[in-house]
Amino acid sequence: MTKAADTHKPLIEQSIPKDLETATFAMGCFWRPDALFGSIEGVVRTRVGYTGGTTENPTYWMLADHIETVQIDYDPAVTEYRALLNIFFSSHKATQEAWKRQYMSAVFFHNREQEGLVYQAKKNLEAQSGSKVYTTIYPYRQFYLAEDRHQKYKLQRRLTLMREFRSMYPDMMSFINSTAAARVNGYLYGYGNRERLQQEINSFGLSATAQDMLLDKLEVPRVINCGS
Repeated sequence: MTKAADTHKPLIEQSIPKDLETATFAMGCFWRPDALFGSIEGVVRTRVGYTGGTTENPTYWMLADHIETVQIDYDPAVTEYRALLNIFFSSHKATQEAWKRQYMSAVFFHNREQEGLVYQAKKNLEAQSGSKVYTTIYPYRQFYLAEDRHQKYKLQRRLTLMREFRSMYPDMMSFINSTAAARVNGYLYGYGNRERLQQEINSFGLSATAQDMLLDKLEVPRVINCGS
């Protein structure tokens, strides 16, 4: 049963399970990966930030040895970590070395199961491609949230849509953690398709005008390769 306190939320967020798992990936600049994973069924929350370095409290302009990273919370009953890894490796050029540490390919595993799966996935890709895979594998340690302007990047630049999201989510953290915002940002980048969008658009809590705008703004996605 939906709690009374949650009835103001979009329909897509009224039945989020408690038992979520987390995945942390780096695959070039983090705007498009945020949209890519935000579009995946079973992904509940996305956020972009910095990890993998040794300095405390990095910022975009003082990143030091950290890497641009996307972190997601997902429902393991809907999508598995193995499937997320397949999306990770198929959506950027892991066989091409990044020109800068900030944009390198990396996976940060959260437990032993994830560790085993990512090493196997990397080995499989090297065997299939016949090339070196430059993805670095690290144990997850700490994630620093990126500045507000980087979160749900394309959605924040659609002012009409953002006015409605600001009404639903007055504070930035609730916006960042919004499943509806993650989905809409994904569609704005071209992930998903019109048929799927039409099936779930009513669950985002948007007005008819905003829905029409979203349907009109679908783009064709490109391969993520911002770090080359």
